[in-house]
Amino acid sequence: MTSIAVRKSGGASIVSIPKVVLKTLGIKVGSRLNLSIEDNKIVLSPVEEELTLEALLEGSPAERLVMTDEDKEWLGMLPAGKEI
Repeated sequence: MTSIAVRKSGGASIVSIPKVVLKTLGIKVGSRLNLSIEDNKIVLSPVEEELTLEALLEGSPAERLVMTDEDKEWLGMLPAGKEI
């Protein structure tokens, strides 16, 4: 078990989550967590967010999202089989 201290930051009381815990749970800065109290204990759990195309592409480098000449060729092609 890891012991952490409650600290003051401005008007808020905060705790820091150790890196190893974040990595183990796949949580990063900006991740949303639900906070609840169960049996007189603080419980944090990741918010299950619906994946969207925008969310999946959010971290992609912009240069990888540029349409190439090959991409443009595909746009004008007619279906060749049962694609529709």
